[in-house]
Amino acid sequence: MATLEKIRRRSAILFTVIIVALLAFILGDFFNSSRSFFGPGTAAAKVHGHKIDIQEFNRRVENIRQNMQNQGYANTDITAIQSQVLNEMVYNALFEEEVEKLGITVTDKELAAAMTGPTALPQLNAQVQQQFGVMSTDQLHDIAFNPGKNQIPADVAQQLQQYWMQLEQDVERQLKEQKLSSLFMGAITANKLDAKALYDENASTAKIKYAKVDYSSLNGDEFKPTDQELKDKFNDNKNRFRVNEPVRSVNYILVDIVPSEEDLLAAQQDVEAALEVLNNNEGIDGLSGFFVTNTTTNKKSAYSNAVAAAIDSLAIGKARVADFANNTYTLVKLLGKNDNQRDEVTVDIAVYAVADAVKRDSIINVLNSGKAMADVEGLVNSQDDMKVSYLDPNAAQFVAMLEGQPTGRWFSPDTMANAQQIRAIKIKNVAPTVTTYDVAEITYQVDPSSTTVNNLTSGLRDFVATNNTAEKFSAQAPQEGYHIFPAQVTAQSLTVGNVADTRSAAKWALKAKPGQVSDVYGDEQTGHLVAVALNSVYDKGYITMSDPTVYEYIRNGAANDKKAAKLLADYPVGKANSVEGYAELMKVGVDTAEVTFGQRLISGFPMNEGELMAAVAAAQKGQLVGPIKSNSAVVVFEVSDIENQGREFDYEVDRARFNQQQGANMIARNLFMILLGNDKVENNLLQFYQD
Repeated sequence: MATLEKIRRRSAILFTVIIVALLAFILGDFFNSSRSFFGPGTAAAKVHGHKIDIQEFNRRVENIRQNMQNQGYANTDITAIQSQVLNEMVYNALFEEEVEKLGITVTDKELAAAMTGPTALPQLNAQVQQQFGVMSTDQLHDIAFNPGKNQIPADVAQQLQQYWMQLEQDVERQLKEQKLSSLFMGAITANKLDAKALYDENASTAKIKYAKVDYSSLNGDEFKPTDQELKDKFNDNKNRFRVNEPVRSVNYILVDIVPSEEDLLAAQQDVEAALEVLNNNEGIDGLSGFFVTNTTTNKKSAYSNAVAAAIDSLAIGKARVADFANNTYTLVKLLGKNDNQRDEVTVDIAVYAVADAVKRDSIINVLNSGKAMADVEGLVNSQDDMKVSYLDPNAAQFVAMLEGQPTGRWFSPDTMANAQQIRAIKIKNVAPTVTTYDVAEITYQVDPSSTTVNNLTSGLRDFVATNNTAEKFSAQAPQEGYHIFPAQVTAQSLTVGNVADTRSAAKWALKAKPGQVSDVYGDEQTGHLVAVALNSVYDKGYITMSDPTVYEYIRNGAANDKKAAKLLADYPVGKANSVEGYAELMKVGVDTAEVTFGQRLISGFPMNEGELMAAVAAAQKGQLVGPIKSNSAVVVFEVSDIENQGREFDYEVDRARFNQQQGANMIARNLFMILLGNDKVENNLLQFYQD
């Protein structure tokens, strides 16, 4: 009781301590996260109540970036990788939600059958062969989980086991996707009406001859729409510009950071000096700033056309410039030549389970008696007609095993008495020798100098400082030699105008006020500079014609309407009685095309000529139609012939075509949007990065 009384007397103090501790926890999290307490927390994105964790997101992004760099992609666009990873993680969340709702599962038996044994997925065996050099997933599993038997170090076995478990997860996911796809295939399939409609749409092909006058051939200055015409055109098309999320309309200037004339001249002098060193010394020593990309012996066909041509013109020990493209010099020095190099060998290879050396010898004898690989007992895996290059450094150990072996006879390189499996190999064919070349391929990247970068940066910064309103920015840019590009930025955007590495500019646009102009973003690492002016903000309703992109679309459409009216008045129906007659009046040639109602494009016309396609479908053979207004021209045509399909309606055939083009297969290709439905993805990525 005394203890309880002390607690009661000191309750106010305890309450204060608790409050201070809570505040410390909250403020600590606030400062550690560098984000508002009411911000996104650790959610890179949210969809259907699912959170995409920022740490897992960053881990996946970094893995992809590292893999790309390991494959030689030095300048990876981190924004593009982030967009790809986010889409994948959002789709995965939606997918897992859907399969859980539907009760889709994969049993251990199904997973084992897909992973190992005779029903294993074919691509898995190819994958493990390429990565680990084993013949099958069965062999990889045995090595990973029986390290003692296979004399594998424990740490290596642990890595292989982790790989195997990840592979199991991937295969399980693939099997779930197959099941979900099967549900779609069964639930959404063509009935006879669907199949017959598709057949009818594609049943006939009309061959037409036509004459047309493109709207682009008329002087646009003579067909400027009035304000009312623009307003009417906008109202007819306003649903194209409905705002589904807040939109920031911007103009931006993009300046590529490229070498100046002075930089190119200096680089040319460096290359000339390097050639002098290469041509007067053995090997490739004495170069500074040059990168040797290849010094291995290889066939000439393995090189680019420019390098191959340079090799032909070189004597051994000499060098020359092979190519200059994308501000990169490629130099070639021929170090040596071999006119009698073995090319490649074709082999059959099989893996058999064996109990002892006697069994191994028996298998080889049976194979050499003429029995097929598949008919010999104990077969684990096999591959016939496998081509192996003598020039592939990764195959050096394998081709060494072939030395001294006769063509057409089976042998086994595996001699361990306690081996549980053996490889049986037969050389089927050795290709003729080829001429190979020992070549030093040397590149020299011409980079912009610091003076060039500083001049470009200071020039754009001076322009922004002087033209610090959106109106001045857009009006004065052409006068200063800058090109203006329009773009729309939303909360889902990671870039401005889909330009790589412009996330900082996109973040600025989302926070700025209309009329403001940004600072200059970018540097020599991104390869460009960008400055942005915010024109307007649209939170709901429709994007108006003040947006440059919308205005250009409406203006072009309204101007084309006026051009069409003028052309239809100049060439009215009945002014000529043939396509040739109209062509003479229009001073154009006669062209031909084939039109099927179900196709998307008419040869000689741009996309989306639906009205013209419908007019052709409704025309009779020999009928002169037009002139009529299309999206891009005024056209007159005649159907010269109609070819019907060479087959009758076949429900099974046309049902399959429908499912491929409009049914289950098409839906499967759009599964992400179907699972998302009318919901939106809450993208918080821009809140996690300072640049």
